[in-house]
Amino acid sequence: MKKLSQNIISLFLIFNATPSSALDLNEALELAQKYDTTYQAAYSRYLAAIETASQTTSAILPKVDFNAFIQEGRTEIDSKGRPAFNTDNNNNGYSINLNQVIFDKSIFDDLDRGDAIEAKALADLEAAKQETIVRVAKAYFDVLIAIDTLETASAEKKAIGKQLEQSKERFNVGLSAITDVKEQQASYDISVADEIIAINNLSNSREALRVIINTYPEKLEVAREDLPLVVPEPMDIDAWQEKALQNNFALLSSRYSVDAAQSAYDGSKGGHYPKLSLNASYGIVNSDQRDTNFGVPIPESTSTDAKVILSLDVPIYSGGFTSSTVRQKSSELSQSRALHEQEKRQTVALARSSYLTLEADIATVRARKQAVISTQTSLDATLAGYDAGTRTSVDVLLSQRLLYSSQRDYSVARYAYITDSLELKRVAGILSANDVKKINEWLVPKDVKKP
Repeated sequence: MKKLSQNIISLFLIFNATPSSALDLNEALELAQKYDTTYQAAYSRYLAAIETASQTTSAILPKVDFNAFIQEGRTEIDSKGRPAFNTDNNNNGYSINLNQVIFDKSIFDDLDRGDAIEAKALADLEAAKQETIVRVAKAYFDVLIAIDTLETASAEKKAIGKQLEQSKERFNVGLSAITDVKEQQASYDISVADEIIAINNLSNSREALRVIINTYPEKLEVAREDLPLVVPEPMDIDAWQEKALQNNFALLSSRYSVDAAQSAYDGSKGGHYPKLSLNASYGIVNSDQRDTNFGVPIPESTSTDAKVILSLDVPIYSGGFTSSTVRQKSSELSQSRALHEQEKRQTVALARSSYLTLEADIATVRARKQAVISTQTSLDATLAGYDAGTRTSVDVLLSQRLLYSSQRDYSVARYAYITDSLELKRVAGILSANDVKKINEWLVPKDVKKP
């Protein structure tokens, strides 16, 4: 076990041996915006949706076609009782056609649907940007938590190892029982296993961050010890709920989905309405000279065809297709309204729970910090009692475990506070890159302590 632990630690040190500047949260976000596949997919969906909206606009614009042709042919006439007659039949020409919709209810209502689709696409993109900030921050601080966990695990192993050596020395001179040595040895073996697990968790956390930023994060900046606990402003849960109802991009997206469904429903009724369109065309056909079987040739000619057609199409019966489409779009509209109401309720719940969670985080960080101070004081007193012979090695082990557990919990609480503060702003729809820059001011470079 000891040899395995040493091998794993050696690999860990190799990974951290390359000198490089520490990566901060703002740089991690910039990398994510370049390389994160989830964000790239969201951006591509946005571009595709924009093109869909543009296609609805094109339906009301004029359509112009140009056609040109060259015809080469030969006509053969073989009449009974008469000699066969052959003649060339060659033509060439061109035409220009213009079609313009004057009134089509389905097309006009589809314009509103295109506007809703474009607005929804923009809301989805903004939601993806904010979600990327939260994902990057969580992955970033997961690495920092793993680093702190490894450092405390290594410190715990070192402290227990030192205690084990002291117990062995005390046993050798007859000042302690063999049970103390066995208990210390068992605790030391557990600490070795804990350190191995911590090293593996750190590697996994780094890989999870690399998936997002496409860069292996060897060194990261960590939160300062004097991390400011910024209380959410305003200190009113209802105010944050109202912000979320007004600005949450997922809720805005669902609202635009209702608008798009409403336009699609209105447009489906267009099948019952008449359609009016305009067609204008201009064409020229050039014909070569042709012989006839009467001996009088037809000279070459040029014919011009110009016309303007105003078409009125009045639907009478379409086999029930239009009525079926209207019922389909009505059901889809009801579905989108239900989903919007569901998103609204979820937004309210998330806003309130995020606010309460952040309040709890602030209290937790303060309590965890005090717990570290208290457990350190307790450990110092226990060690003094152990040296005086009034406390046992088991008491020392318990005090050490409480201290290191408190240190880990304090680290988790601090980073949970940061990510939850971002989550509250995301739910409220006001999260931006500036919030990341502010958090970046709380970070400082720090090398990972070698186990």
